[in-house]
Parts: sequence; C-alpha cells; structure tokens
Amino acid sequence: MKRFLIPVLLLTAPACAGESAWFPMAAQIDGKPGRYAPLPQAARPWRICALLPHARDKYWWGVSWGLSDEAARLGVRLGVYQAGGYEFQSAQRRQFADCVAQRADAVIVGAISAHGLNDDIDAAARHRIPVIDLINGVSSAAVTARSLLSFTDMASAASRYLLADAGGKPVKVLWLPGPKDATWVRDAELGMRRTFADAPVDVIHGGYGPTDASSQMSLLRAALAHHQPDYVLGNAVAVEVASKLFAYRTDRTDGKRSRIIAYYATEPVVNLIRDGRVLAAPSDAAVLQARVALDLAVRALESKAYARRVAPVIDMLTMETLAGYDLTRLLAPPGQRFIQQALPVR
Repeated sequence: MKRFLIPVLLLTAPACAGESAWFPMAAQIDGKPGRYAPLPQAARPWRICALLPHARDKYWWGVSWGLSDEAARLGVRLGVYQAGGYEFQSAQRRQFADCVAQRADAVIVGAISAHGLNDDIDAAARHRIPVIDLINGVSSAAVTARSLLSFTDMASAASRYLLADAGGKPVKVLWLPGPKDATWVRDAELGMRRTFADAPVDVIHGGYGPTDASSQMSLLRAALAHHQPDYVLGNAVAVEVASKLFAYRTDRTDGKRSRIIAYYATEPVVNLIRDGRVLAAPSDAAVLQARVALDLAVRALESKAYARRVAPVIDMLTMETLAGYDLTRLLAPPGQRFIQQALPVR
C-alpha cells in the first residue's frame, strides 16, 4: 500500500447541488493548518468495517451517523459494530477478527484501549488491509492513517477556560477523566496537568471508570463525600450526572455549587450549556472525524494521496458561542439513534 504526499490544501470535492456540504473543513493536516475536502465519490463500492467502543451515549451515536452518511455520499458499503463498553476489549478484538474473516476491504477503529488491538492491526497491515485510527487513538505504528484530535489539546482548552473563569483565585478541581486504559483519557490527563502545572489549582482525582451514568455517579458521590470542589472537570457523562446531582443538593457547607466543565461535548452537554447548568466544553467535531476517517480509508484503497493525520480545529462551546456553531459537526440529527449494521456480503 503506497502512501503519497498530500498538499495542505485539499479541494477536490465540490458540493453537489442542494447538498449541505461539510467540506472544505478547517483542520490540522499532518501538523499543518489547512482545509480538508474528501473525494467526490469512491471508484467502487468498497466494503468497510467500523468498530466503535459502545453505544451508551450520544457521542458515539453521532459518530455512527457521520460514518453512515458519508458512506452513502461516497458510495461505499459499511458495517458498523459496537463492543458494548470500554470493559469489553475482547469483544472488539472478536469484531475486528470477524471483519477480516468477512474480507472487509478496510477497517476503521474507535479503539477501546491504546494497545489492545495492536496485534490485530499489525496482522491486517501485513495483509494490506488499511486500518484507520478514529478518535480514541491506538499506539500501533501500523495504522494507515489517523482521524483524531488530540485530547491533550481538548483538555488543555477546557482547563484554560476554567482558569480564566476562576480569575486567578486558588481553586479545588474534581477531575473525572473516564476509563483508565483509553488513550484519549491518558492524553486528556496530560493536557489537564500541563495546564494546571503553575496555576493555583488543587486537583482531586475522582478515579477512573467506564463512561456510563452509573459508574460516573458512583465516582462522583465517593469524591463528594470527602471533598468540596469549586469545579468539576471531566468526561461528558460525569458532567451530565454532576449537573443532575447538583440540581438537588449543594454538596458544600458554604451553600455554593461546584461549577461544571466538560473536556469534550455531547448532545446532553450541549443542552446543559444552553441551559446554563454547565459552563463550557470544547467540541472535537466527532461527526467530521468520522467522515474524514471514511475518506482516508477510500483514499488508501484507491492509492490516492492521503494524509497520515487529520484533526478538525477545536471550538469552545459556551452559552454565548452555541448560537453560531454548526452542531452537525458534532451531533447526529434530532431523533437519530446509534446506527449498527452488519457488513454487507460480497
């Protein structure tokens, strides 16, 4: 599989009449600012597998919709699978093996952990099956390309917003990162700690856990039993349950409520920002990352120029900025649930 150099400016796919195009998209392309646009159409109906970690929250609903919608635009056939949660690494490995056994032309992976699929990815590379690293990140050097935004930068953006909101005052921050072995959590912790390194911030680590409401609520309650944070900073599900909990009690002897910031945005978080119950969250344009991943897979299959890494720009969502933000970059349309479908047979 040959990789070609790609120009920073990619303008190969004009929008069709009446189409609400997502491109060209402002992005970092192999580390350089540019504008990304996909192919107008695939040369043939490639069969592509997409493996996602779960369907428990609307973040991945949007990703599945972005993949499905872009597959229809490009004219490729798509299978979408979800493992059931970050605790089910073995399930994602089985799904990867099934896709290879079904002779998928390419595999897109929203990985459960940084290292858990490395052997599978390496084996796919030896068989010249393109593998695209989507959103979460893997450590394998054998991936064909990556459509992902640095969660180090995401958490840094959220942390900088927190510092600006605190106005230089010493604060206690409860940190609820997410599942322990996920690359995006590791990167987010790096960004948070770098940003707070020289700031008057006391970080209270709330512990690791899957991003389901029950797990995050347990971690939140355990932390609040011993601490009174000024801010809760964490994953989208932790932020959502914190907003619900704080609506009914203060958890502080001084009568104040902790202020809440997410380090990435989902539909519930967007709604909470709109309602004033969450301060802010950076958008990683997850739907666009999914669209780009599919285009990268097709480009690799057709030996056309492709970037090694594409990342959309980070936008900070607040009550003030939401009105001007195109939510189709981040979320599925209203009423659209997770799309799970088997890879079409040959």
